[in-house]
Amino acid sequence: MRIFKKTRVSSTGLRLVAVAGLVATLGACAGVELDGVKDLEPQGSEFQAELYAGYVKLATREHAEYDFRDSDRFAVKAGSVARGEDVAPADLSERMIAPDKAEELSKARSRLVAMLDGSGRDKAPAIAAHAQINLECWMQEQEEGHQPDDIGECRNAFYGSVVAAEVAMRPPPPPQPEPAPEPEPVYVTYYVVFFEFDSSELSNAAKQTLDEAAATALAMKPYKIIIRGHTDRAGPEEYNLGLSEQRALAVASYMIDHGAGRFAIDAEGLGESEPIAKTSDNVRDGRNRRVEVTLSE
Repeated sequence: MRIFKKTRVSSTGLRLVAVAGLVATLGACAGVELDGVKDLEPQGSEFQAELYAGYVKLATREHAEYDFRDSDRFAVKAGSVARGEDVAPADLSERMIAPDKAEELSKARSRLVAMLDGSGRDKAPAIAAHAQINLECWMQEQEEGHQPDDIGECRNAFYGSVVAAEVAMRPPPPPQPEPAPEPEPVYVTYYVVFFEFDSSELSNAAKQTLDEAAATALAMKPYKIIIRGHTDRAGPEEYNLGLSEQRALAVASYMIDHGAGRFAIDAEGLGESEPIAKTSDNVRDGRNRRVEVTLSE
């Protein structure tokens, strides 16, 4: 009986020890760190503020999933960041990562460290912090290895963040020289057309010249188009004055029909009073049978 009692006492004692050990184990993994850090005011830079918020978010998520070990891990890091301490990205040695996944994660961490140490913390503080948090998320999910969607989400978020930070770190492009001002266009502003004897009809050559004059007027938008008709000295002076007016009006009508009517036109006949070639009276000279067109700015 004594033996039996001893056996019962020993059995009961063992059960009590086992229960006490289980309670102690549960207490050690109860996720108690989160409550102590989730409402801290982080000290330091914008990068540290974003990093603190990211670690608190990870700790809260893992706590909600009853992963108290990782919740405490992230909460402890959040507290360190909040106190202004430098918290490096987790090393792969801290996680049990399958060998076929470790190489990519190792390269990803090296890329992250290069970005952070380059100037990422200063030039893209929020994005750089997100990259570190997303890498830690990826490591944690990869260690668990049973939620491929969560692994992919953290992995993609890491690459998106680290690339964005690397782009932000690039030096700005050198300033481009101011483009040289466009040279002021040079327009031909004087045209002359010639006529047959005692005629005010426009020849094909005259029309071609007036086409150029009208096109130039449309481009330069002159203040005024001045048209002056002339004759040679053959024939009476009064008759020649009328003929010069007919020639000026023929040119003006042609210019108007070809788009120059939107501009002020001053058309006048000057008869034989301003010859190019100085001839005697009653002498025919084709150089004087002309109309001059001037585009005045």
